[in-house]
Amino acid sequence: MKKYFNKYNVINSTIFISLIFFIFERLATFLIIQIHLESFYYFVVFIWILRLIILSAFSILFFAIFLEFLFRRAESDYFRNSIKSYLATRKIRRYCTHINVEPTLEESSRYMNTKQVIVKKVNRSLKALTVTFYKDCAVLNGRLPSNTESADVIEKLFPKIKKELNYLDKNYQFNDIIRDPEGKNFSSVAKCNIGEVYPIKNNDG
Repeated sequence: MKKYFNKYNVINSTIFISLIFFIFERLATFLIIQIHLESFYYFVVFIWILRLIILSAFSILFFAIFLEFLFRRAESDYFRNSIKSYLATRKIRRYCTHINVEPTLEESSRYMNTKQVIVKKVNRSLKALTVTFYKDCAVLNGRLPSNTESADVIEKLFPKIKKELNYLDKNYQFNDIIRDPEGKNFSSVAKCNIGEVYPIKNNDG
C-alpha cells in the first residue's frame, strides 16, 4: 500500500470518509429524535464516535492542504497549481480507468474472470498515477501493475495518455512516457513554454 500513498489519495480518502460518516451521523441523530430508544446512552456515544471520526478526517484533510500550501510557498510556486494538479490527476485517472464488461455467449466464465482480474489490477494501479504542475514544468508519475498482463494494458495506453496530458494545458507539452528500465515506475515531463519567444522566419529570400 505504500506505493499508493500520495497526497491525492489522502485528500480523496478523507473527503470520502467525512461524507460517509456525516451521513451516518445525521441519520443516527434523526433516529434519536424520532424514535424512543431504550439504549439511548449507547446511541449518543455512537454519534459522538462518528463525530470524532468526521473531525479527525477533516483535520487530516486541512493539514494536508495546509502542508501543500506551505510547500508551494517555499518553492515560490502558486497554490492554484496544486488545485490544477489535483483536477488533472483525477481526469487522467478517470481517462485510464477500465470498465468491466458482461461476458458474451461465446466467452467462457473462466475467461471473463481472468479478464476481470486483469482489469481490477489495472484500475488499482491508477491510484499511484499522479500529475503535478509547477510554474516551470509538469510531471507525470505512475507505477505499472505487478503482473505482466495488466502492465501491458497500461503500457499500450502510453501514447493516448500523453495525448490527453497535452490537452490539459496548451502551455505544457509532455514528452513521451518512459518506463524505468530497472522497475515498474514510469514518468513524463513537460516544460512550461509561457513567455517563450520563437524566431520569426524571414521569407524575403
